Amino acid sequence: MSITDRKEREKEQRRNAIIDAAEKMFFSRGYDNVSMDDIARAVELNKATLYLYFKNKEALFFAVVLRGARILNSLVKENIKTCKTGYEKLWETGHAYFTFFKKYPDYNQVQNYFYSGRFDLSNVMDMQVDAIDGGKRYALHEYTVFDFPKITDVEDAKEIIMLHHEIFVIMCNSIKEGIDEGMFRPDLDPAEAAIIFTMVLESVPNMRPDLKSVLDSRGIDRSKFSKDIGDFIGNMLKIKNT
Repeated sequence: MSITDRKEREKEQRRNAIIDAAEKMFFSRGYDNVSMDDIARAVELNKATLYLYFKNKEALFFAVVLRGARILNSLVKENIKTCKTGYEKLWETGHAYFTFFKKYPDYNQVQNYFYSGRFDLSNVMDMQVDAIDGGKRYALHEYTVFDFPKITDVEDAKEIIMLHHEIFVIMCNSIKEGIDEGMFRPDLDPAEAAIIFTMVLESVPNMRPDLKSVLDSRGIDRSKFSKDIGDFIGNMLKIKNT
């Protein structure tokens, strides 16, 4: 291994160590209760060195959120790999979300905070809307994954939203396939239905405590509730008597 390669590897290892330390703090204390001083102390670096890797706390937080976005995206793609129909793909996409919520609740929490309005994502969001509109106009309602223009300051934010958009694309195309197969209602707008589906899925881990208590009192556990949500959404989308 050359000296240059070794230095690059060491740099990447240190970067990952910084993200690991920040991740633990963001998970346990929340974004606003962690400072760059805290992170520098945890990794035994001075702040000047820390800023060589991340220009501010926001950039470091985005690096943590990106890890979770990659996990969710991979879960969805793995789940739908062997699916044959649009309905199966949509069902397995939902199942991937529930797996993510169960196994990676901390990543889900930081993902929610990323989209909470705390950060200015307007430029990146505008790119997403333009890409969706362009996809509908130029691809006969086929929703395609898009490339963002390169903006150095928001590289991680850009990838996070791209990964989530890929999942949205999968949902849209799954619903479109279901319509073409005669399984889903022909009057559905795939994008609108995918948004409703996403909103329902993402609301589950944020359920009010009193509603959780009602489910517990009725003997409805997380597994049954997840299945019932899938059945409920499926029945909304399906053509009657199919």
